[in-house]
Amino acid sequence: MFPLLKYSKEEIAKYYQRVTSDDVARSLQKTNGNFFDLLNLLSPAAVFHLDAMRQKATVLRRQYYGKTVSVFAPLYVSNSCINSCRYCDFNIHHKSERKTLTIEEIERECDAIQQHGIDSLLIVAGENPKVVTLEYLCEIAHVLKTRFSCLSLEVAPQSQEAYEKLFEAGYESLICFQETYDQELYQYLHPAGPKSVYEYRLWTQLRAGKAGFRTLGVAFLLGLTDWRSEAASLGAHAFYLLKECYQSKLQFAFPRITPVSDGFQPAAPVDEAVLEQMMLSFRIIFPQCGMTVSTRENPEFRDRIVLSAADNMSAGSRVTPGGYAVCAEEDVAQFTLNDSRAPEAVYQAIQAHGQEVVYKNWDSRI
Repeated sequence: MFPLLKYSKEEIAKYYQRVTSDDVARSLQKTNGNFFDLLNLLSPAAVFHLDAMRQKATVLRRQYYGKTVSVFAPLYVSNSCINSCRYCDFNIHHKSERKTLTIEEIERECDAIQQHGIDSLLIVAGENPKVVTLEYLCEIAHVLKTRFSCLSLEVAPQSQEAYEKLFEAGYESLICFQETYDQELYQYLHPAGPKSVYEYRLWTQLRAGKAGFRTLGVAFLLGLTDWRSEAASLGAHAFYLLKECYQSKLQFAFPRITPVSDGFQPAAPVDEAVLEQMMLSFRIIFPQCGMTVSTRENPEFRDRIVLSAADNMSAGSRVTPGGYAVCAEEDVAQFTLNDSRAPEAVYQAIQAHGQEVVYKNWDSRI
């Protein structure tokens, strides 16, 4: 569980079982929900209130984000990694060719991405500090900050000092998956490498917030263990960050495990119905926060969930270094995509539901 949460996993589980239909109804009537209202909406009893949850989430999503859906593209710049995560194809023990893009190759990738109108870019890399250095990330920002209105990071956790340098270089946002809040399971899943240090990863958003980052992305990886206990920890983490990093915006993501090459099977698979309940719950309790729906999900679900909960989605994603233009065939993909539509098809689907596509979230401060 999130370390600052005063309740154990067992106590949270017992609470979930005590929630009644009336408790859920009362939580839905509130204007400002608290931690226990979140648990009520995540509980088994809330399954019978999904229609009401969709209605309230849709109203709140419209209130805070209108009819807009922001789009972005992830750009994988390296699949070199020294971690041993049991569920990831970037695992150091996977005997596949690794690639780290040069600045020239990154510019070629960006040329391909910008042909589709996308103006927000997420830089993604495996965790190898000798390859994906602070200097390398800063150089990328210096080259791309005049080309994109928003640069975000999904790379190895950094120190606050490093985040200050990255922010100054031009990055505005970051996301870091905690993977799991269960510390014992975390150690099993990350047996070696810098990622094995649970506490350092946990406080990534706090360090970035103190360094000035505008948006802080939080998530766990669905499927590793019981989703309700993980969602409770995510909620507690979010309430903490809203207090400690009040000048930053929180952005939720709910990525599910998809197949990897070594056949890793999630211990607690999560279906779409569960995923929807979770996303609706967080939209209702945290209406001001952003929410991303992953390309791991199928097109029908993505098109539907941006009506009621998510406000941000990727379009035309490629999850290999060079996947947009350089096209190195031996690259390792981090996970399996379930929405392989071209960006224009994603835009058309958004517009078909009466929504507007937003390519540019803000003008860069630099």
